[in-house]
Amino acid sequence: MNNRNLLQKLQNLPVHPLFFMVFPVLSLMGNNIHEVEPSFLWRPLIILLFIAVTLLTVSGLLLRDWHRAAVVLSILIFLFFIYGHVYFYLKKIEIGGLIIGRHRHMLPVWAGLAILAAWWVFRMLRSPERLTPTLNLVSIFLLIYPTFQIVSYVVQQERTERAALEAAQAQGATLPLGYAPDVYYIILDAYGRQDVLMEMFEYDNSLFIESLEAKGFYVAECSLSNYGQTMLSLTSSLNFDYLDSLTSELSADTDRRAPLRALGQYNQARSFFDSQGYNTVSFATNFPVSEWQDADFFLLPPPKGMSDFELMLSQTSAWRIPMDMADESPEKRSAEWYRTRTLFALEQMEEVIPEIPSPKFVFTHLVIPHHPFVFGPNGEALAYETSGVPEFPEYSEKYPDQVTYINKRIEAIVDLILQTSANPPIIILQGDHGPAPFDVPERRMKILNAYYLPDDHDGLYPTITPVNTFRLILNKYFLQNVPLLEDRSLFSEYDIPYNYTEISNDCQP
Repeated sequence: MNNRNLLQKLQNLPVHPLFFMVFPVLSLMGNNIHEVEPSFLWRPLIILLFIAVTLLTVSGLLLRDWHRAAVVLSILIFLFFIYGHVYFYLKKIEIGGLIIGRHRHMLPVWAGLAILAAWWVFRMLRSPERLTPTLNLVSIFLLIYPTFQIVSYVVQQERTERAALEAAQAQGATLPLGYAPDVYYIILDAYGRQDVLMEMFEYDNSLFIESLEAKGFYVAECSLSNYGQTMLSLTSSLNFDYLDSLTSELSADTDRRAPLRALGQYNQARSFFDSQGYNTVSFATNFPVSEWQDADFFLLPPPKGMSDFELMLSQTSAWRIPMDMADESPEKRSAEWYRTRTLFALEQMEEVIPEIPSPKFVFTHLVIPHHPFVFGPNGEALAYETSGVPEFPEYSEKYPDQVTYINKRIEAIVDLILQTSANPPIIILQGDHGPAPFDVPERRMKILNAYYLPDDHDGLYPTITPVNTFRLILNKYFLQNVPLLEDRSLFSEYDIPYNYTEISNDCQP
C-alpha cells in the first residue's frame, strides 16, 4: 500500500517541463551521434535543466499552483524549441514576393500562440492536476528513444574501440632508408581531381599540379576515392583496408557509424607508427573519426563561445532570434568556427609542427575546399548564412576560390616541410572524396592523390586509391608484407552509407 501511494505521488509531481526541456537536446544528439562527440551533450543539458528548474520553481511559487504553472511552462518550451524547425520550413515559401519565414512575421504569431496558450490554461483548464500524470508519461516516453540511441552508441563505440586496439598491433620494422622518415598525411576534404575540376567548374588546376611535380611529387592522375563519404573514406584509408574486411557490423540496411569512429581513431596506420616510436599529431576538425584527442600532440584552437552542437541546437530553437538580430546567426557562427579551425591548423603546420621531435606521424584533416565557403581566393573572410550544401550556382562560384586559397597555403607548407626536415619525409596530399554533389557519383569519386617519397616513385601508379597508400609505404620503407588490394571505388548515398554502387575507373592515363 505504501509503495502504491508513493508511486501515485511521484506520478502526480508536475515534473514534465524538466523532461520536455531535456528532450530536444537528447534528440539532437541522438540524431547526430555519429558526427558529434557525446561529451558535448552535458553543458547545454545542464544549463537548460537548470533554467527549467528555476522557471518551474519561480512560476509555481508566484501562481501557488504548481500543476498549472507546469502546463504553461511545458507549452512555452514546446513553442521555443519548435520555432527553428518552422522557421526553416517557412523560409522556403514565398507568396506574392513575400517570404513567410522571417522573424518579423513569425514573432507576432508565436507571441499570440503563447498568450492564447496561457489564457487557455488560466481560464479554461479547470483541473490541470489531471493532466500531470499523462504529461509526465509522455515526456518520459519521448526520452526513451534518443537515450537508447546515445547509450547504445557509446557502448558500441567502447566495444569497437577495444576490438580496434587489439587488432591494430603492429610488429617491429627495419628501415631501408637508414632513418625513420617523418610522415605527413594531409587530407584536403572534397578536393577533386584535376579533370573533374575542369569539367565541373572550368577550373584549370594544372599550375598547382605542375608545382607539386616540380617539387618531386607523383600525382596519380586517374585516382578515385574508395568511398564517397568522409567517415567511410578516412576509416578505410587509415586502416588500409575495405570496411567489410574491418568489421562485420556494417550491412547495407543500416546507417550506424559507431564502428567507424573507433576504427578511425585507433587505426592500423596510427598503431604502426606508435609502435615505431613516432610522435603522433592530430588536429581539431569537428569530425570524430579524425580527431585523435589522445594523440601525443592534439592541437586545437582556444575555446570560442558555443560549440558546434550548441549552435545546431540554437538553429532549431527560438534562441536563433536574438542571434540573428545581433547579426550572429548560428550558421554564421558555425562557419566562423570552421574558418578558425582551418586557419589554426594551417598556422600550426607552419609554426608548431616543425618543432615537434622526429620521427612524427602528422595527420592533418583540413575541411577545405569543402563548404562552408568562408575563404576567398586570397583567404579573405566571406560571410556565410546558409545551412547544408549550397545551391550549385553558389557552389560552382565559391568552391574554386577555396581551391585557389588552399593551393597557395599547401604549396607554402610543403616547401617549409621540405626545407626544415632533417631527412627527406613522406608527404601524402589526398582528397577523401571529390566535390560535394551526390547526384553524379562518378564526379564525386575523383580525387587529388599526390605523393612525395624520399627516394623514387617505384610502386606508384596512375589509378592508385587511398586503400593502398599505407600498404605501399609500409612495404617500401618499413619492410612490411601487406599486399596491395584491388583498387575499388564504392559510392553510397549519405542516408544508406553501406549500400554501395561500384564506380568503374574510365580514366585513360
